[in-house]
Amino acid sequence: MSYDTLYFVFFLVLVWAAFVALPGKGCILLAASIVFYSVAGLRDSLLATAIVLVNYGFQFPVKRDARWLWLALAVNFGCLVFFKYRVFLASAAGIDFYERGIVIPLGISFYVFQLSAFLIDIGRGKAEPFVSLARFALFKLFFGQLIAGPIMRWRAFAPQINGLFDGTLARPRFVGIGLSLCVLGLVKKVMLADSLAPFADNFFRDGPASALSAWVGAWLFGFQIYFDFSGYSDMALGIAFLFGLRLTTNFRQPYLARTPQAFWQHWHITLSSWIRDYLYIPLGGGKGSFARQACVLIAVMGLAGLWHGANWTFLIWGVAWALAILLWRLAGEHLARLHAGEWALTLTIAMLLWVFFRAPDLQSALSYIATMFGAKAAGSAALPAAAAMSSLVVAGCIVLLALHWLEAKLFTRRATAMLMRMDGPLLRGFLIGLAFWMVMIPKTQDAPFIYFRF
Repeated sequence: MSYDTLYFVFFLVLVWAAFVALPGKGCILLAASIVFYSVAGLRDSLLATAIVLVNYGFQFPVKRDARWLWLALAVNFGCLVFFKYRVFLASAAGIDFYERGIVIPLGISFYVFQLSAFLIDIGRGKAEPFVSLARFALFKLFFGQLIAGPIMRWRAFAPQINGLFDGTLARPRFVGIGLSLCVLGLVKKVMLADSLAPFADNFFRDGPASALSAWVGAWLFGFQIYFDFSGYSDMALGIAFLFGLRLTTNFRQPYLARTPQAFWQHWHITLSSWIRDYLYIPLGGGKGSFARQACVLIAVMGLAGLWHGANWTFLIWGVAWALAILLWRLAGEHLARLHAGEWALTLTIAMLLWVFFRAPDLQSALSYIATMFGAKAAGSAALPAAAAMSSLVVAGCIVLLALHWLEAKLFTRRATAMLMRMDGPLLRGFLIGLAFWMVMIPKTQDAPFIYFRF
C-alpha cells in the first residue's frame, strides 16, 4: 500500500479515527499495520510474520547468553541473502541460475536490519526484550516505517511502543505538524519526483546523446531519488506524529553537504548510523593504521552498496563513495580551502555516482559515464534542439537545487513553532484537502517509491 494513493488516505483517516475514539491504541495500530502489509501479498506477509516470530523467540536466549546472537543473525541475514541475493551470488560464482525474475519481499532489507540491530543491542546489554509479542510486533511492523524505514533503534522507539500499550504515551499534540509533513512528502513525491521520473528514465533507457545531456540526466535522477525517498521519509514522520509517535529523521538536505562524509551524515541517516555502529566500528574502523581503516571503510561501504541491490553497479557505487571519503581524509585540509568549490566537488561526485545506482548494468553505467566526459555518445536522449529550450532545461535543474536550499531554510524551530500556533480545525482541514487533491492528480505513469524495491 503506497502512501501516495487515495485508498491509503482513506485507510489513514479510518485508523486515526479509531485511534482517537477507541481504547487499546497499541492494538489498533498493530491491527492496522498487519492490514497495511497484507496488501503486499501472501508470500511477503508470511515471510515477515515468520521473521518477526523467530526474532521474538531469539531475544530471550540472546539476553541470557550473547552467543545465541550469532545463530539469530545467521537466520536473519540468511533469509536476506536467500530472497535478495541468491541469483547474484550464483552468477558471481559462475553458476548458471535460471531464476531471473526474482521478486524481493517488500521491505525485507529494512526489517531485517532493524530486528538485527535490536538483537545486537540486547547482546551488548543496551536493550531489553519485549515480553509482549504484540509490543514486539508493533515495534517492527508499525506501518509508518515498515517498508522503507527509518530504521528505528530500541532506545528511541521501544519506550513509545510501551507507552502506547500502557496508556502513558501523551496524546497526539503535533497533528498539524504531522499533516504538514505528510503534505510536504506528497509534494516531493507527486509533484517533483514523479514529474522528474519520465525524463530521467528516458536518459537512462535510451542513453544520452551528448555530454550535457548525460549530466542533465544524472542531475535529474539525483533529485528524483532525493525527492522520492525524502518525501516518503517526511510522510513517515508525519504519520507517526498523528499517533503521538516520533521517528528518527532520515534526511537533512544532503546536497548541501561540503564533504562526502557529511553527505552520508545527511542522506539516509538511519542506515548510515546502522553501518557505523554495527559494521564499521566493530570491524575496527577508526583505529589502527590508515591502510587498515581504508580497508574496513571500503569493505563496509561495498556492503552498504550491495544492501541497495544485487548488482555489481551497487557494489561499485558503495566502494566509490568509500574512495571519495578516503580522498577527503588524505587531502581534506587542502580541499577545504576551495570553500564553495569543495561543496561543488562533493555535489559533482554525488551526481556522477548516481549513474551506477540508476544504470541497469555495469556496461551501461560505464558507457553513460564515458559520455559525461566527452566520449562519443551512442544514445539518442537529447536536450531540446532549440537553444532557448535547452537553457530552460538547465535553468530547471538549477531550480531543483534552489528548492533543496529553500527546504533547509524552512526546516527551523521558528517554522515549527508557527505551525503549532496555527494548529486547529482550519489548518488541519486545509492540509487534508491538499493531501486529497495531490493523490487524485492523474499520473502519466505508475512510479512507486524507489526504495520500496530494496
